[in-house]
Amino acid sequence: MNTPIVMTISLAAASDTATNGTMLGFVIVAAVAIVLQMGILFALYFTMRQTAARMEKLAGRLEAQSTPVLATAHAILDDAKPKIAEITSNLADSTATLRAQVTSMAEATGEIVDRARMQAARLDELVSNTVSKIEVTTDFVQDSVISPVRRIHAIAQAVSAGISFLRTNRARRKNENNGPSADVDEEMFI
Repeated sequence: MNTPIVMTISLAAASDTATNGTMLGFVIVAAVAIVLQMGILFALYFTMRQTAARMEKLAGRLEAQSTPVLATAHAILDDAKPKIAEITSNLADSTATLRAQVTSMAEATGEIVDRARMQAARLDELVSNTVSKIEVTTDFVQDSVISPVRRIHAIAQAVSAGISFLRTNRARRKNENNGPSADVDEEMFI
């Protein structure tokens, strides 16, 4: 007697068995995946723990090695701080002194250049005045001394020529009174 209800139950039981088998397969696969995942996570944990231990050792060594270097550098900086401050202060003072000296030298150089220009102008004026006075003196000497000397020289030459003429005339008269002679002829010839 197979009634539809019994069939339904047997179909349901058969489908439950198939579903249970499938479900069991999924559970087994999930359990294996979870176990595999747990193994991977355990391996990651173990690896991270080893890496962390190595990093701690490395950090400890680095700290042990760098601590003396850092302490020495800190001591050097502490020792150098006052010296650097003094050097900076001295440099600032030297710069200010140098700046003042350069300013003073620039002013002195300016004054020297101004004085040199004034002296050059004075020298130029002196030379110009001297040249002008020499020209005036030359003109004066020319007009006052040389011109009269030339005139006196001309007069002296004229007088000398006149005296010469008179002597020659006297000698000629004497010779004419005495008679013609060869001397007179020679004088005329010359």
